[in-house]
Order: sequence, then structure tokens, then C-alpha cells
Amino acid sequence: MAMTHSPFIQSLDTVRAWHSGPRLIVEVDIVMDQNQSLKETHDVAEELQTKLESLPDVERAYVHVDYETSHAPEHFWKKEL
Repeated sequence: MAMTHSPFIQSLDTVRAWHSGPRLIVEVDIVMDQNQSLKETHDVAEELQTKLESLPDVERAYVHVDYETSHAPEHFWKKEL
């Protein structure tokens, strides 16, 4: 669904889903052209979030937009204690 949502989406970097009670939390990282306007990227991401959250088993969806896939994984930093 995410890959075919918009012709502006070039690829998917990460797709995750996990249970939160009986429903799912979904996280999708989409890749778009770095020259797209902020408005265009925001609108595509928000529309995809709404579409994913309309699925009966999805409680919440998070859509992150990036312009490349060669970066280190998000949330990979180790925390100092």
C-alpha cells in the first residue's frame, strides 16, 4: 500500500509493525526526491498515514520521509547510563 500510494514515493526504506494490544502500530520510512517541496512531501506522508490508519487492524501509523537510504538506521545510538 505504501509503495503504490503516490508516484512521488521512489522507494521504501523501512517498514515495521508491532502489536499494541489487539491492534498494530506501523512505521514506514518512504524515500522521495530531495527536490520535492516541503508541502508536497508533507502532504504525501500525511495522506499515507491517514490511509494506513484507516485499516481495521492499525491503531497508529508513523510515516517518515527521507531522500536517500544510505544512512545509518534511525534510533541506533546507544544511550549512556
